[in-house]
Amino acid sequence: MRGKYNGCRMTIYGTILPGAISIARSAFLTDKLTERAKYKIRILDWHRAHGNNASLTARHFGIGRMTLYRWLKRFKHYGIIGLNEYSRKPKHLRQPTISGDIVIRTVQLRKQYPAWSKHKLRALLKREGIEVSVSTVGRILKRRGLINR
Repeated sequence: MRGKYNGCRMTIYGTILPGAISIARSAFLTDKLTERAKYKIRILDWHRAHGNNASLTARHFGIGRMTLYRWLKRFKHYGIIGLNEYSRKPKHLRQPTISGDIVIRTVQLRKQYPAWSKHKLRALLKREGIEVSVSTVGRILKRRGLINR
């Protein structure tokens, strides 16, 4: 073991196989890949093997070039895990601006006067000191199923 290795410890990771750590890490991460991500990897591998020709790859697999470019960008930025699907669910939803008291009072008035329109109900609410628009009253009634249309 003279000469070439110059007294270095020969381990699997590092000296003999310089990329072995990243290969082992990638093998560990592939367990977490979905089938769709594995499909994307096959496409990206075919893309690389055929000279990085996006048009040819897109035609061959029947996908858009922009889709391929998006996958390449995510792969370069996040690695293999970046090819997994991510949640598109909104992180924040608008909170209702109408208080529960207004909703309860509007429903009570509607049950008391079922034939009255949202315009008349709004007038009653205004007399009680509750300032809401006609469309708000209509939305409350619609959500509660109190409109017969």
